[in-house]
Amino acid sequence: MSAPSPLHGRRPYRSPSRDAAARLTRQRIIDAAEDLFLDSGYVSTSVRSIARAAGVAEKTVYLQFDTKPAILKAVIRTAIGGSDDAVRIARSQWFLEVLAQPRLDRKIELLAEATSALHERTGLVFAVAREAATVDTEVEALWKRGKRGQLCDMTTIAENFAEYGLIPPPVEVDWVIELLYVLLGPENWYLIRHELGHDEHHYRDWLHTTLDQALAPKQPTQRHPFVAR
Repeated sequence: MSAPSPLHGRRPYRSPSRDAAARLTRQRIIDAAEDLFLDSGYVSTSVRSIARAAGVAEKTVYLQFDTKPAILKAVIRTAIGGSDDAVRIARSQWFLEVLAQPRLDRKIELLAEATSALHERTGLVFAVAREAATVDTEVEALWKRGKRGQLCDMTTIAENFAEYGLIPPPVEVDWVIELLYVLLGPENWYLIRHELGHDEHHYRDWLHTTLDQALAPKQPTQRHPFVAR
């Protein structure tokens, strides 16, 4: 019987300083990519230009990311959660606070504030992704997954409104899902903040007022403004 290898059963050596350096390099690439995507657009930004802006070799970029869409995905994740680790909006602190709030006025206030803050971090990056999805099939698939996730999150919030008895008749939960999905989407944020040129406070107030008008209880003689007869 041959003698066992002296390396048998050993864990691969990992250097904390090397891992930290790799994380810093990865973040430099993400930061450089975000700046270029926002300044020049997705199509006009090459992996080579990202490497140059990050101060690394192009090969180093490919050691971190297989493709340019993978870089964009990391940029989006970082904008949402502060790092490019996988993120779930439905597990974030602000989302859970919205779900836990039983009062309609406070629930709407929290939702408007959190949505505004989220879009201020992510809205321009989402605009890049939305445009890139029209020319890149991999980004298109990424965008569609993101929109399905948004719909799932809005469904959770709408059903939570219903559980607390905060949906006024004759409105139904499916209608509230559609309302939240359309109203709270990044597309409306971009229209108000950049096409119309309003500031963050205007967008947040617009969102708060629209949600309040749609979901506030109505008197029996009042017709709900968002429901057709």
